[in-house]
Amino acid sequence: MKNSLVMFLKLVIPESLRKQWRYFLSFLGAVRYGFPARKLKLIGVTGTSGKSTTTAMIYHLLSESGLEVGMISTVGAKAGKKVLETGLHVTTPDPYELQKILAFMVKRKMEYVVIEASSHALAQGRLGKIEFEVSVFTNIKKDHLDWHKTWENYAKSKAILAKKTKPDGKIIVNREDKEMYKFLSDYLGDTYSDRFITYSFNEILNISESGGYINFRLDDTNFSLPMLGMYNVENALAAINVAQVLGIDPKESSKALKTFPGIKGRMQIMQREPFFVIVDFAHNNDSLIKSLQSANKLKSGLGKVITVFGSAGLRDVQKRYEMGETGTKYADVVIVTAEDPRVESLKEINDQIIKGAEKSGANLIQRFKDHEEFENYKVDKQKVNRGDLFVFDQEDVQNRYDAIEFAFKIANEGDVIITEGKGHEQSLCFGETEYPFTDQEAVRRAISALGLDKAE
Repeated sequence: MKNSLVMFLKLVIPESLRKQWRYFLSFLGAVRYGFPARKLKLIGVTGTSGKSTTTAMIYHLLSESGLEVGMISTVGAKAGKKVLETGLHVTTPDPYELQKILAFMVKRKMEYVVIEASSHALAQGRLGKIEFEVSVFTNIKKDHLDWHKTWENYAKSKAILAKKTKPDGKIIVNREDKEMYKFLSDYLGDTYSDRFITYSFNEILNISESGGYINFRLDDTNFSLPMLGMYNVENALAAINVAQVLGIDPKESSKALKTFPGIKGRMQIMQREPFFVIVDFAHNNDSLIKSLQSANKLKSGLGKVITVFGSAGLRDVQKRYEMGETGTKYADVVIVTAEDPRVESLKEINDQIIKGAEKSGANLIQRFKDHEEFENYKVDKQKVNRGDLFVFDQEDVQNRYDAIEFAFKIANEGDVIITEGKGHEQSLCFGETEYPFTDQEAVRRAISALGLDKAE
């Protein structure tokens, strides 16, 4: 009922008025808590993918260098080592709540706070009038077009972060994303582009992957990053540049990166033998490509990549078809399941993913309408072929548990199972209700059901 009322109000109240209301809430919070942002040095991070990891890396580098630093991101908030709760499906908190969190940072004597800034938060004015010492742009691909309508509108929303950077502040930009770099340069003009500090994957030397580390050389410094996914090198470069702007020598950053703990639900390895099991957060086409490319490097012998993903309801419809195409192109077996369908029909969402998958040559083998049908289905994992597609349509949380268990049932030695779209999240939304759920728990249940006990 509450969500229905909110949706109705969004339809009848223009966004311009809602934005002014958010500015008012931000100002109200700032007054209530003594303008906390003025007492902190803020670092903003935005982009289509890599925001959370880059935010966490910056937090880690600054913390390891002895600075008092806090963090606000999709995966949660921290004031030093103190963990704060920000809610479900939240990247940037609401205006008043953000001021409250910043006030807590001041109380805990933080000097720096790294804030992950979503395009919605920037466009809607959730950040109020706060300004940043340093801003970071990881990339701008197609995402959230259900709300922004066009890539240009989406990119303009991201560009607000540069405009919120102090006149003497620096703007860190990934030059590897040529479309983003050109757009920001042209749209913002020399006033801002003169303050750009760029980084690029092409700047690094001697890159290699070994023993769970990505090793590379930047200028005269060697780095070892304890993560999967070559794309994480770009995230590391952004963090290294931020640290350098703040006076931290790259050699110090090199030492710190070796101990980076990673992020829950970002290429998180749950099992290595007899096949890899990974939980990742890829929930748009660009991040799905990168995630599956990394997964392919882990399979061995005749191994296959088995991916489990869906697409959220009340979100960008276009990406469903694209992700179906991508899943089939970059994975060997695709299992389509629920990812927060909300008030939309899961079957209709899945229909759109299937169309994209079939465009890439997928062969629809089985479509499960409920748990009973899944329970009664007999599968010979030796007869599962590349290009096979399985779909789960049941409108409840059991759907995703079944889909992940099915991935285990068809996996062979040397395969890689990778679940996408939920990552760190702790709920699954059907209708207007958030039900407790994590991919990590679903993986543990499947491991237990099959008698495997090697979960990390």
